[in-house]
Amino acid sequence: MAPASRRLPAGARAVLLLCSLGLVAAGCTREPSSATARAPAAPPAVAAPASAAPATTLPADAPVLRVCADPGNMPLSDRAGEGFQNKIAQVVAAEMGRRLEYEWRSYYQRGLARSTINAGRCDVLMDMNSDFEMGLPTRPLYRSTYVLVTRKGLDLRPASLDDPALKKLKVGVFQSSPARQALFDHGVQGEVQYLFYDSASAPQEHPGKLAEQVAAGKLDAAESWGPVAGYYAARGGLGVVPLNVIDNEVLEYSMAWAVSRKNAALRDALNAAMQRSAGKIDAILRDYHVPLVACADCIVAGNLRSHGPYAAPDDQDDTPSAQASSDMLAQLQLRIAGGADPNDELAHALDAGDGVRVAWLLRHGASADKPNLLGEPPLQQAIRNQAPLLVGELLAAGAKVENRDSNGWTPLMKAAWSNDGKSAAQLLAHGAKVEAVSADGWTPLDLAISYADADLVQALLTAGASVRRANPAGFTPVMFAVARNDPKILDLLLKRGAEADRANRAGVTPLMLAAAAGREDSARRLLAAGASADARDADGKTPAALAQQRGNAELAHLLTEAQHRRTQ
Repeated sequence: MAPASRRLPAGARAVLLLCSLGLVAAGCTREPSSATARAPAAPPAVAAPASAAPATTLPADAPVLRVCADPGNMPLSDRAGEGFQNKIAQVVAAEMGRRLEYEWRSYYQRGLARSTINAGRCDVLMDMNSDFEMGLPTRPLYRSTYVLVTRKGLDLRPASLDDPALKKLKVGVFQSSPARQALFDHGVQGEVQYLFYDSASAPQEHPGKLAEQVAAGKLDAAESWGPVAGYYAARGGLGVVPLNVIDNEVLEYSMAWAVSRKNAALRDALNAAMQRSAGKIDAILRDYHVPLVACADCIVAGNLRSHGPYAAPDDQDDTPSAQASSDMLAQLQLRIAGGADPNDELAHALDAGDGVRVAWLLRHGASADKPNLLGEPPLQQAIRNQAPLLVGELLAAGAKVENRDSNGWTPLMKAAWSNDGKSAAQLLAHGAKVEAVSADGWTPLDLAISYADADLVQALLTAGASVRRANPAGFTPVMFAVARNDPKILDLLLKRGAEADRANRAGVTPLMLAAAAGREDSARRLLAAGASADARDADGKTPAALAQQRGNAELAHLLTEAQHRRTQ
């Protein structure tokens, strides 16, 4: 789906210390540090509602609620804590007596449960479908719908998506949206604009951009997920037309939080805290103009009419059925005969996950390498959509494994970032360069260490990835593993001969990073591999001093003892 000044608690101080040492990590961001990724994602002309954050000051040793959130996806969330997800997380964490900490993951990354809640990187994923299967969902907080945002003066009241008035409009759609597909299926495809949003690579393409184009008169209407649309429409004085009751396509969803399947106790505690905070959550959602659909099971009951029960699809698989694919193929062939661009159609088919159409198009004029309108080659598009079978189809058609996207990333980099081991294996089998480097210094191994699981890291090491390479700032794979706080990955690197004591250009060693972050497991492994506890940073501080500064007396003692052993 779519998507006060006071003394910082100890956890936040540690995060800031780790950031100040120059390594992106949990609490700063693990995004690739390109200039684009560092740009602010929210449009400056749009101010967030002034929903008050809880005033509760918690002790430094209070338990932590770690939430995965997008660093630049207003009005949902951002690093400044201005999104409605941020505000709700603050309320719920305070109600539970927990300190709130963030693991920043872009919109597409945070949905990968295997590398977030199921890997222990965070406790909670926010705003997931209430039937989310990769974790335990909480009780739904609210239910919302896809909508059409309409320009001022346009009195649009379609009775269905077949309404002739819709076909006369310039309509913008969000790529990979169910509303886009519903409009397309009903022949609304004239002036369609495609927008793919990823705060890590293109923050300027924020989700509200289509609504802004409606406000500017460039579009008559634009479909959007209601929580995004309501925010921007309210600020532009635009109309909002709910789509859920005028079509039988599923266009309304109940949104819950999700935790690991092993953490039912946390799920239950969240449910209780949410229920106690229902009034505050309701106020936040309405402050952000979220369209709220009637929902008896939700924490916040809405007032918009609900569609009611949907007919269960015959095929529960996400893959199109044989009959559906056949019908779509027939329509595709008619469009191609009428002059449609095969490459545009290939982009649609890849997003739909329709292997039948993809295979036919690759045999009838579509390029396996030509980027889509967003500068994304087909291989990267298939990897983004987590479709390794389509990756194989493209490779069989001769797709170039080193073809870079508009951000300078190869398909293997994209697979590593997405934790897509199946696609990575196919790319490696076709000769993908494991030592390729992005414009901002990332290799597939760097990305896998930061985002993927140990199996994918091992695959890259087996393929020859160097454990001794440093990026232009001097950061090594060992440093990324320490930041990731994954002892298993760190062990893989050290067993391969990675340097445990190599400093970056700022004079910071991996052991200093572990000390500053309070990561005792990593510190013990580094010491066992020969890391020096005597090294000093630019300020003259040893790892023990950094651990003491963090307030971790046990780790400071361990490091002090290591210093003494070296001097004896």
